[in-house]
Amino acid sequence: MKKIQSKYAFTLMLLLFSYLSFAQFNTLKPAVPKKSENQKASEKSNIEEPLNQKRNKKSWRELLNMTTKSDLISQIDSLKMMIKDYKSVKAVQRNEFEKLKDSLLLQAHNKVEETKQTSKRQKPSTTYDFVDEPAAYFSKIVMPLNNKITVTSSYGTRTHPIFGTKKMHNGIDLKARFENVYSVLDGIVTATGWDSKGGGNFINVKHFDRFETSYLHLSEIYYRAGEIVKAGFIIGKSGNTGNSTGPHLHFSVKEFGQNINPSHFLNDLIQVNNLIANHYEY
Repeated sequence: MKKIQSKYAFTLMLLLFSYLSFAQFNTLKPAVPKKSENQKASEKSNIEEPLNQKRNKKSWRELLNMTTKSDLISQIDSLKMMIKDYKSVKAVQRNEFEKLKDSLLLQAHNKVEETKQTSKRQKPSTTYDFVDEPAAYFSKIVMPLNNKITVTSSYGTRTHPIFGTKKMHNGIDLKARFENVYSVLDGIVTATGWDSKGGGNFINVKHFDRFETSYLHLSEIYYRAGEIVKAGFIIGKSGNTGNSTGPHLHFSVKEFGQNINPSHFLNDLIQVNNLIANHYEY
């Protein structure tokens, strides 16, 4: 019985030893598991990437964009050629501009000379009319009365109609029966009022610091001393105030303070007025 048990024990130990030996060989040569498709693709990319990096690898000079000395000399030579070409083009353009300018100056000079020659051959034929003033404006020369000028007593020594004595008549008497009296020229009123020597109501007007006209025996006076009047302004109304035998206008003129013949003065005004009118008409 003991022998049988010993035999079984030996057999069991032999089997245990065999099992342990087989398990050790399995750990030394483990079975390789089957790889998936993703693992295969990953391994392929890991292999190709170093190849691509090696293929795309650049030099330090290329990475830093460095220029060699020979490249720099070549670029400088190209730049010099471009500058030379530019200067030559500018010189041509400058010459063309100068030629064009000279041509224009010559044409302008010829045009001026041609105009001068034409003006010498032609006589001036342009005429101009006088300025046409509106009708509302007064003429620069006006008679003292609007009606026909009729002298009832002339300038010079005469027998006074009231006193019957010889006396210098320093003006002319004009036929006027309470009519408007006009300033004969532009001027300024120097005096108005009552003439104590028999002239009645009067008004004096100075013209251009040379002439002074006086209007006497007025029934009305419309301006005062210091006021400006224009030729044709109504300055009063004729009458018979003062030493007068009837309504009329006594008109007298002084030139630089000296009495002159009013008839000559008025005739000169009429001649000037007619001269202006004739030129104005043509």
